[in-house]
Amino acid sequence: MGETELLRLLHLADSALPIGGAAHSFGLETLADEEDLKPPDVETFLTGYLEECGALEAALVRRAWRGGDLQALSEELSARKPARESREASLKLGRRFADLVNVMLDRSVLDRDLHYCIAFGAAGAVFGIPIDAVAAAYLNQSIAALVSACQRLMPLGQSAASRILWNLKPAIARTALAEEVFCFSPHLELASMRHRSLEIRLFIS
Repeated sequence: MGETELLRLLHLADSALPIGGAAHSFGLETLADEEDLKPPDVETFLTGYLEECGALEAALVRRAWRGGDLQALSEELSARKPARESREASLKLGRRFADLVNVMLDRSVLDRDLHYCIAFGAAGAVFGIPIDAVAAAYLNQSIAALVSACQRLMPLGQSAASRILWNLKPAIARTALAEEVFCFSPHLELASMRHRSLEIRLFIS
Protein backbone atom coordinates (compact mmCIF):
# COMPACT_ATOMS: atom_id res chain seq x y z
CA MET A 1 0.00 0.00 0.00
CA GLY A 2 1.42 3.36 -1.02
CA GLU A 3 1.64 6.44 1.17
CA THR A 4 -1.34 8.14 -0.48
CA GLU A 5 -3.56 5.07 0.02
CA LEU A 6 -2.41 4.81 3.65
CA LEU A 7 -3.22 8.45 4.32
CA ARG A 8 -6.63 8.09 2.72
CA LEU A 9 -7.35 5.02 4.83
CA LEU A 10 -6.35 6.89 7.98
CA HIS A 11 -8.66 9.73 6.92
CA LEU A 12 -11.65 7.42 6.32
CA ALA A 13 -11.11 5.56 9.61
CA ASP A 14 -10.55 8.68 11.71
CA SER A 15 -12.89 8.84 14.70
CA ALA A 16 -13.21 12.58 14.04
CA LEU A 17 -14.80 11.97 10.63
CA PRO A 18 -17.95 14.16 10.67
CA ILE A 19 -20.61 11.49 10.17
CA GLY A 20 -22.13 11.44 13.66
CA GLY A 21 -20.62 8.21 14.98
CA ALA A 22 -20.19 9.65 18.47
CA ALA A 23 -23.99 9.90 18.84
CA HIS A 24 -24.52 6.13 18.84
CA SER A 25 -23.76 3.44 21.42
CA PHE A 26 -25.50 0.54 19.59
CA GLY A 27 -27.06 -0.76 22.80
CA LEU A 28 -24.15 -0.15 25.16
CA GLU A 29 -25.98 2.67 26.93
CA THR A 30 -28.74 0.28 27.95
CA LEU A 31 -26.25 -2.30 29.21
CA ALA A 32 -24.40 0.35 31.20
CA ASP A 33 -27.64 1.79 32.62
CA GLU A 34 -28.77 -1.67 33.71
CA GLU A 35 -25.27 -2.35 35.14
CA ASP A 36 -24.83 -5.35 32.87
CA LEU A 37 -21.63 -3.77 31.53
CA LYS A 38 -19.03 -2.34 33.89
CA PRO A 39 -15.44 -1.15 33.35
CA PRO A 40 -13.76 -4.48 34.24
CA ASP A 41 -15.98 -6.26 31.68
CA VAL A 42 -15.45 -3.99 28.67
CA GLU A 43 -12.49 -5.81 27.12
CA THR A 44 -14.14 -9.23 27.42
CA PHE A 45 -17.41 -7.86 26.10
CA LEU A 46 -15.74 -6.29 23.06
CA THR A 47 -13.80 -9.48 22.38
CA GLY A 48 -17.14 -11.27 22.13
CA TYR A 49 -18.52 -8.41 20.05
CA LEU A 50 -15.72 -8.88 17.54
CA GLU A 51 -16.41 -12.61 17.29
CA GLU A 52 -20.05 -11.99 16.40
CA CYS A 53 -20.97 -8.50 15.13
CA GLY A 54 -17.40 -7.70 14.14
CA ALA A 55 -17.02 -10.83 12.04
CA LEU A 56 -20.33 -10.15 10.30
CA GLU A 57 -19.42 -6.59 9.42
CA ALA A 58 -15.85 -7.48 8.39
CA ALA A 59 -17.21 -10.10 5.99
CA LEU A 60 -19.57 -7.52 4.51
CA VAL A 61 -16.80 -4.92 4.21
CA ARG A 62 -14.86 -7.48 2.18
CA ARG A 63 -17.84 -8.40 0.02
CA ALA A 64 -18.57 -4.71 -0.64
CA TRP A 65 -14.91 -4.11 -1.57
CA ARG A 66 -15.19 -6.86 -4.19
CA GLY A 67 -18.23 -5.17 -5.75
CA GLY A 68 -21.48 -6.65 -6.94
CA ASP A 69 -24.97 -5.59 -5.91
CA LEU A 70 -24.27 -3.39 -2.90
CA GLN A 71 -27.93 -2.53 -2.41
CA ALA A 72 -28.80 -6.22 -2.08
CA LEU A 73 -25.91 -6.62 0.35
CA SER A 74 -27.23 -3.73 2.42
CA GLU A 75 -30.73 -5.20 2.45
CA GLU A 76 -29.25 -8.49 3.65
CA LEU A 77 -27.58 -6.72 6.57
CA SER A 78 -30.83 -4.92 7.41
CA ALA A 79 -32.50 -8.31 7.68
CA ARG A 80 -29.73 -9.45 10.02
CA LYS A 81 -30.20 -6.48 12.38
CA PRO A 82 -33.49 -7.10 14.23
CA ALA A 83 -33.10 -4.05 16.48
CA ARG A 84 -34.49 -1.05 14.62
CA GLU A 85 -32.33 1.36 16.62
CA SER A 86 -29.04 -0.27 15.59
CA ARG A 87 -30.25 -0.88 12.05
CA GLU A 88 -31.23 2.76 11.52
CA ALA A 89 -28.01 3.98 13.15
CA SER A 90 -25.93 1.87 10.77
CA LEU A 91 -27.85 3.16 7.75
CA LYS A 92 -27.61 6.75 8.97
CA LEU A 93 -23.84 6.50 9.36
CA GLY A 94 -23.58 4.86 5.95
CA ARG A 95 -25.58 7.67 4.35
CA ARG A 96 -23.43 10.38 5.93
CA PHE A 97 -20.24 8.52 5.07
CA ALA A 98 -21.32 8.17 1.43
CA ASP A 99 -22.24 11.85 1.27
CA LEU A 100 -18.84 12.80 2.64
CA VAL A 101 -16.93 10.59 0.19
CA ASN A 102 -19.00 11.90 -2.72
CA VAL A 103 -18.28 15.49 -1.67
CA MET A 104 -14.55 14.81 -1.32
CA LEU A 105 -14.43 13.35 -4.81
CA ASP A 106 -16.83 15.94 -6.21
CA ARG A 107 -18.79 13.16 -7.91
CA SER A 108 -21.24 10.45 -6.90
CA VAL A 109 -19.38 7.17 -6.42
CA LEU A 110 -21.30 5.73 -3.48
CA ASP A 111 -25.00 4.95 -3.11
CA ARG A 112 -26.49 6.80 -0.12
CA ASP A 113 -28.71 3.90 1.00
CA LEU A 114 -26.00 1.59 2.28
CA HIS A 115 -25.06 0.39 5.73
CA TYR A 116 -21.87 1.95 7.07
CA CYS A 117 -19.68 -1.17 6.76
CA ILE A 118 -20.79 -1.69 3.16
CA ALA A 119 -20.19 1.95 2.20
CA PHE A 120 -16.78 1.77 3.89
CA GLY A 121 -15.78 -1.36 1.99
CA ALA A 122 -16.94 0.11 -1.32
CA ALA A 123 -15.03 3.34 -0.62
CA GLY A 124 -11.87 1.36 0.09
CA ALA A 125 -12.12 -0.21 -3.35
CA VAL A 126 -12.72 3.18 -5.00
CA PHE A 127 -9.56 4.54 -3.40
CA GLY A 128 -7.51 1.47 -4.29
CA ILE A 129 -6.82 0.47 -0.69
CA PRO A 130 -6.07 -3.25 -0.12
CA ILE A 131 -9.02 -5.26 1.16
CA ASP A 132 -7.35 -6.57 4.33
CA ALA A 133 -6.36 -3.04 5.37
CA VAL A 134 -9.87 -1.72 4.71
CA ALA A 135 -11.52 -4.42 6.83
CA ALA A 136 -9.02 -4.00 9.68
CA ALA A 137 -9.39 -0.21 9.66
CA TYR A 138 -13.17 -0.45 9.73
CA LEU A 139 -13.15 -2.78 12.73
CA ASN A 140 -10.54 -0.71 14.54
CA GLN A 141 -12.57 2.49 14.27
CA SER A 142 -15.75 0.61 15.25
CA ILE A 143 -14.16 -0.73 18.42
CA ALA A 144 -12.59 2.65 19.17
CA ALA A 145 -16.03 4.25 18.90
CA LEU A 146 -17.54 1.71 21.30
CA VAL A 147 -14.72 2.20 23.80
CA SER A 148 -15.25 5.95 23.55
CA ALA A 149 -18.96 5.42 24.26
CA CYS A 150 -18.05 3.36 27.33
CA GLN A 151 -15.85 6.20 28.57
CA ARG A 152 -18.87 8.49 28.54
CA LEU A 153 -21.16 5.94 30.15
CA MET A 154 -19.01 4.66 33.02
CA PRO A 155 -15.84 5.44 34.99
CA LEU A 156 -13.41 4.18 32.34
CA GLY A 157 -10.28 6.32 32.27
CA GLN A 158 -8.11 7.20 29.30
CA SER A 159 -5.30 4.83 30.25
CA ALA A 160 -7.69 1.92 30.75
CA ALA A 161 -9.44 2.69 27.46
CA SER A 162 -6.13 2.83 25.59
CA ARG A 163 -5.03 -0.46 27.13
CA ILE A 164 -8.28 -2.12 26.02
CA LEU A 165 -7.83 -0.88 22.46
CA TRP A 166 -4.20 -2.01 22.45
CA ASN A 167 -5.05 -5.46 23.79
CA LEU A 168 -7.78 -5.95 21.19
CA LYS A 169 -5.52 -5.30 18.18
CA PRO A 170 -4.74 -9.02 17.57
CA ALA A 171 -8.44 -9.90 17.75
CA ILE A 172 -9.26 -7.06 15.35
CA ALA A 173 -6.62 -8.28 12.91
CA ARG A 174 -7.95 -11.85 13.03
CA THR A 175 -11.57 -10.80 12.70
CA ALA A 176 -10.79 -8.56 9.72
CA LEU A 177 -10.10 -11.72 7.68
CA ALA A 178 -13.61 -13.11 8.25
CA GLU A 179 -15.36 -14.26 5.10
CA GLU A 180 -18.44 -16.02 6.46
CA VAL A 181 -21.53 -13.97 7.27
CA PHE A 182 -22.90 -14.95 10.67
CA CYS A 183 -23.87 -13.27 13.91
CA PHE A 184 -25.75 -14.20 17.07
CA SER A 185 -25.85 -11.42 19.67
CA PRO A 186 -29.35 -11.38 21.23
CA HIS A 187 -28.16 -9.71 24.45
CA LEU A 188 -26.92 -6.65 22.59
CA GLU A 189 -29.83 -6.58 20.13
CA LEU A 190 -32.37 -6.66 22.96
CA ALA A 191 -30.44 -3.95 24.79
CA SER A 192 -30.62 -1.82 21.66
CA MET A 193 -34.38 -2.38 21.48
CA ARG A 194 -34.77 -1.26 25.11
CA HIS A 195 -32.73 1.89 24.58
CA ARG A 196 -35.71 4.10 23.82
CA SER A 197 -37.26 3.22 27.19
CA LEU A 198 -34.36 4.69 29.19
CA GLU A 199 -35.45 7.64 31.28
CA ILE A 200 -32.30 9.62 30.47
CA ARG A 201 -30.38 9.00 27.26
CA LEU A 202 -26.98 10.29 26.22
CA PHE A 203 -26.97 8.52 22.84
CA ILE A 204 -29.43 8.24 19.96
CA SER A 205 -29.07 4.46 19.84
